[in-house]
Amino acid sequence: MPRKKKQRAPEYTLRVFHHYDERIRKVVQVFLVQTIKEFTSFNYEILLDITVRDREIQIKILGLRTTALTMPGIGPAQGRHDFTDLNGSYHLTIAKLDGELNEFQIELTASTVSIKESAPVPFITASNKPVTLS
Repeated sequence: MPRKKKQRAPEYTLRVFHHYDERIRKVVQVFLVQTIKEFTSFNYEILLDITVRDREIQIKILGLRTTALTMPGIGPAQGRHDFTDLNGSYHLTIAKLDGELNEFQIELTASTVSIKESAPVPFITASNKPVTLS
């Protein structure tokens, strides 16, 4: 009898949403990666390597580092990248350092974001629900 693959909880969340950036006075598409785990001693930043080529977006999660702030903080680690010119359908691949991949299909218009997941047991879940940015 074949062994069942053990279900495991996702390690990360991805939020993709529109946000008006006061600094540049433009709407941006925010890609925010957060850990599910909350850290109690320090604020951590997730290091991301992002490549956009044609209709492909590749995000590599490179690891965590403490932020420059010396004040302790509580919460998930975060990595963020803002785009100003995405429109249409994109194939999104997210990779961890160990080579594990999750793939998504993302549709972006001026007012909406829709995301379709394809991994049966993802290490990252995706949502178009906005979060408050600090």
